[in-house]
Amino acid sequence: MKSPVLLLISLTLYADTTLISLIESAQHNEKIISLEQRSSAAGLNYQAAKNSYLPRIDGFGKGDYVDNKGGFDAAQSYNAGVKAEMVLFDGFKRENRFDQYKALKNAASSSLNAGKKELSLNVIKRYFEFQNTLEEIHTYSLTRDQLQAQLVRLEKFLSAGLASEDALMRIHSALANANYELEDLGYQSDRQKADLETITNTSFTELSPAAIAEPKPIPGKELDVLQSLRHSRDATAYEAQQSDAGFLPTLSIADQYTFSHYVDDPIAAMRVNNQNKLSLSLTVNLLDFNTMSTTKQALIAQSNAQTNDLTYASKEAAANLAMAQRYIVRSHALIAAAQSSFDSSKKTFEAVKQKYEARIVDYVTYLDALRSLTDSTNQLSRAKRSLNYAYAAYYYYAGLDPKEFVQ
Repeated sequence: MKSPVLLLISLTLYADTTLISLIESAQHNEKIISLEQRSSAAGLNYQAAKNSYLPRIDGFGKGDYVDNKGGFDAAQSYNAGVKAEMVLFDGFKRENRFDQYKALKNAASSSLNAGKKELSLNVIKRYFEFQNTLEEIHTYSLTRDQLQAQLVRLEKFLSAGLASEDALMRIHSALANANYELEDLGYQSDRQKADLETITNTSFTELSPAAIAEPKPIPGKELDVLQSLRHSRDATAYEAQQSDAGFLPTLSIADQYTFSHYVDDPIAAMRVNNQNKLSLSLTVNLLDFNTMSTTKQALIAQSNAQTNDLTYASKEAAANLAMAQRYIVRSHALIAAAQSSFDSSKKTFEAVKQKYEARIVDYVTYLDALRSLTDSTNQLSRAKRSLNYAYAAYYYYAGLDPKEFVQ
């Protein structure tokens, strides 16, 4: 009897890989890690802006040694102390900086969410494209088996003088074409599998069947990409306001405590060894040769450009959502048409095959019916999987994560 650990390993090795596991793994790849790190950095900048409201405390120390001292110099002097300083008013520079970093933090967070949702849609698309290719390989394999069986049959008829060389060569040609398609599809499936493994950081041998739930009336959400653009625009606007604040005065208060020690001091009686100094300072920018005003103009122009980017992206998102809904309608229509074509092709091929083997119809009619069945089979498979991707695209453009609707 296998131990529980060996049994678990065995199940892991032989279990099919699910679409949801591929998406979850993809949402932890290097691109997402990079977005997470950027979001973390933006959060730290935001925290640093909050901390700027707190007083600043510095410690200091100094030692002086004089070898040729004057009448008022001590041979050695040591100073150490602590200084606490707090800005009382800075023309709202910190407030604008705080709002700027808050907006940048929100923009980074929205970009992270957008990246995860985009990866969900990307993996879903690649998954169904890969499954389409595997299905086409299966269909062409069945076609090849049919052709090989007919080739063996024709070779026997040819040796008995009951079939023509032309018929045999046409079957050979159709078989070669099927092998060509299989080789091409085999490479395509290997490429798709490698791409899927790269984006998901997951190696797999078999994939479990999956589907996307049919959309029901649900409230949509603003796309994370739009939120990121809006927050980035707001951050630029707050940065522009900081330029205005540069012309306002800065008022700060400081309290400094100093301890001093002197060696060989000629005026020791006049020295103060311990001293506490409270100071209030005011600074005003009187002239900067239009540096700040020019900077503000540049930032306003950048903010206006970002507003236009946001407006266009919003229109594009609305159009994409409408087209996603239209894509679903189209996919249903394609499935209905493909199903009708497949049913007809299947019945036609079954009838033609019986007549061909009974030598009532020739090989040209047989090959046409087989080709029609192959094409309609692949067409129906693609149409069905296209509908699943259409559902996923609708969820994505509605501002939701398609991963949440994988069945």
